[in-house]
Amino acid sequence: MFAGKRKSWFGSALIPLVLAAVIAGASGAAPAEEEILSPKIANLYKMLDEARPGEMDAIVSAFIEENRERFPLVEENLATFVYYGRVGLRVTVPSDLNRWDTKMHEMTRLKDTDLFYLTLELPGDARIDYKFYVDTVWMLDPMNPETITGGFGPNSELSMPGYVFPAEIEPNDTIPHGTIEVHNFDSKIMANSRNIHVYTPAGYDEGGSYHTVFVQDGSEYISLGSMVDVLDNIIYQGRIPPVVAVFVDPVDRNFEYWANPDYERTVVEEIVPFVRANYAVAEEPARNAIMGASLGGAISLFISADHPDLFGKCGSQSGAFGLDGGKLYDKMEKMDRVPVDFYLDTGLIGDLDTDNVRMKDVLEMKGYNILYREFNEGHSWGNWRAHIDDMLVFFWGEEAK
Repeated sequence: MFAGKRKSWFGSALIPLVLAAVIAGASGAAPAEEEILSPKIANLYKMLDEARPGEMDAIVSAFIEENRERFPLVEENLATFVYYGRVGLRVTVPSDLNRWDTKMHEMTRLKDTDLFYLTLELPGDARIDYKFYVDTVWMLDPMNPETITGGFGPNSELSMPGYVFPAEIEPNDTIPHGTIEVHNFDSKIMANSRNIHVYTPAGYDEGGSYHTVFVQDGSEYISLGSMVDVLDNIIYQGRIPPVVAVFVDPVDRNFEYWANPDYERTVVEEIVPFVRANYAVAEEPARNAIMGASLGGAISLFISADHPDLFGKCGSQSGAFGLDGGKLYDKMEKMDRVPVDFYLDTGLIGDLDTDNVRMKDVLEMKGYNILYREFNEGHSWGNWRAHIDDMLVFFWGEEAK
């Protein structure tokens, strides 16, 4: 995947563009001077200005029909969201861009029509999740057929022209597939039960010795992150050796992943021994990884730093490293360097890039082997699923050697 430039695209970082000359002299309601205006919307204003009485609805309907299934409209680095319908109060576009704030990015009504629009300038390779918020009602964009499932259900999706779709997330019926076995796991330390989904690769041999990755938010990495498909594809392609993946479900993720020493003990003293007793996995730290997203990335770093004898690789996607007043930064700054390789990535659109830059700087200062990447995406599964392959190839892939 393509790494974006070091620039945040959240909130005020969106740069206004005014096509004032195109709308000069327009009568009736017109966009504010500081508003971004796309060429297509500017032309629509011009057509409405020149229309005879009674023609406006037909012009707008023709515009909608002409651009059907092309919404949001993309013109170079401009993306225009369009809503067509009755609005009592207002319509906004909550998204990765504004951290899902329903009060931001209000759409403008086009003269006296039922068409509302918002044009934003985005990086050329950006991908975002968004929805419409119409008079307090959340809805998918009814004119955009592209959707993606996030942690709170389906969202509409916008991909800019330079975005590269991650083909490795797609299921491939023509290749061998691994299998998943589900265990209901009782923890004495946490006094609770959770599901653990263990993926074994195609051709799994009980007499073998496999690389292993332990994954926080296990079910979501399977269902939303498409990680089983990623593993099937990149193992088949020879990009990484066959891997056993242990997908661990949380019970109370905010409690367990908040640098919780009891959860750390559960992983180290209960889950790892269970996996080693039941599966043909290697014990060398360099062949064992732990990974997660957001708080899952933070707890993975916490555990690997304390237990380099178990985990020689650690992966974090959009790691929430600022928890507890920055205790993870302090921990990594004060402790001696341990033999762990770190993969960190983050989005630049309403994500935790500031936290991740800080952790990257700490790890580099301590002399760790680290791969750090930034992408013009948000804090979302659409972002994370696209870079699982980057992480695993960094850990064990032929491409990285």
